[in-house]
Amino acid sequence: MKKIFIFLAVLCVLLSSCFSPEPQMNTEGETYYYLADTNGTPGTSFHSGESFYVKFCLTNTTEDSLDFTMYNGGPFVRFSIYQDDQYIAGSMDGLGVHEPVLYLKFAPGDSMTSTWLAPTTPWQEPKVTLSPGTYRVHVVFPQFDVLQTYTLANIIFTITQ
Repeated sequence: MKKIFIFLAVLCVLLSSCFSPEPQMNTEGETYYYLADTNGTPGTSFHSGESFYVKFCLTNTTEDSLDFTMYNGGPFVRFSIYQDDQYIAGSMDGLGVHEPVLYLKFAPGDSMTSTWLAPTTPWQEPKVTLSPGTYRVHVVFPQFDVLQTYTLANIIFTITQ
């Protein structure tokens, strides 16, 4: 019964975001992309079984609104963890709701942000545990050439015993 309630609550939140005419963006912050432990300390080395944050913020530093298209469900910023070329986990795992195509504007001074407590989403079972090794986090977000977003790279991190 509890799982059904959680599923319905998540579904309601996702469906309500499908009809939002504008993305949820804040008007503060700078552009950043980094990993941090659960205390908020940035780093690239974590222990097996430990959760960590993946944080991203892109600020429109131009004087113009930038157009972008949202093609499918979920947040505007998404993260994926890979080991070599093998997909391991992502911030969208466990979601199956798709939304219609949305044409949106990224206003001057606004920031597109996302934080994921990796490597597992709250609604995912079984939980993901990363084994010791080297991994990379890839971020997907609307691309804006004028903001040189193509220069944002994967973040390489390690998991230790």
